[in-house]
Amino acid sequence: MAIQLNDRDHLIFKLIDEHEVLLEKHISWFIAGEEKPVLIRDRLRKLFYLDYLLCHRHGSKLPWWTTPTKPLVYMLSPLTRTIAGAPESDDSLDNEFQRHHLEVANLRMLYLVAQKDGQISAFQWTTCKQNKKTETGLDAKVEFKNGSTTTKVGLVNNLALDQASIAKLTESLASEAIDSLLLISRDDLAQKALQQLVAQAGGELAKRALFSTHQELYKDGIVATRWQSVSGAGAATVKPEVAYIGTMAQPIAV
Repeated sequence: MAIQLNDRDHLIFKLIDEHEVLLEKHISWFIAGEEKPVLIRDRLRKLFYLDYLLCHRHGSKLPWWTTPTKPLVYMLSPLTRTIAGAPESDDSLDNEFQRHHLEVANLRMLYLVAQKDGQISAFQWTTCKQNKKTETGLDAKVEFKNGSTTTKVGLVNNLALDQASIAKLTESLASEAIDSLLLISRDDLAQKALQQLVAQAGGELAKRALFSTHQELYKDGIVATRWQSVSGAGAATVKPEVAYIGTMAQPIAV
């Protein structure tokens, strides 16, 4: 049975091509923007049944996943890659590859939650595809307004603990014109090791790097969370005098 592909279908394809793999909730938030997330489960299932999408349960337990069953992951099928002109991805079925890209997509969704809750406005997200990531060390670049102040940050998910990665980020502070780097780790031990490495590097990187774990972000929100400086002291990604004051939305059960 053939269907007429609509603009939303092509947007879904574009988003999955951008992020490599996505969950249903990611797609719903990305399509909705500032509005209420849309219900697109039936459409995703239909696109899967008609071979436009690949769908399977992620192969391992994800610490931030809150339901007993493993999440359904959506990827582009060879048919859709041809339609969209997207390159093939040999790594898309690898658990660690999927986990990394799903975590990056979660960060984008948390920013959209913050915008919907009035914490930030004029949110813009740029995914760093593999070539750009290799060049800069960044997974994404984010720009948003907090009051009248525009903030530009670079996001780094689970940075490799080596000097080459640190040097690349130091260069990116200038080349990518970002105000700060948000370095997100999978647990406290990894975060402390990263803070020590950045402290040793010193310079602008040590001054402008902020640290958190995925669990903290999912608990408190990407804006309201207590980010840490390289020394472990608390820091904020927005100016306190204009930061959102109110009841934070409940954690996202992604």
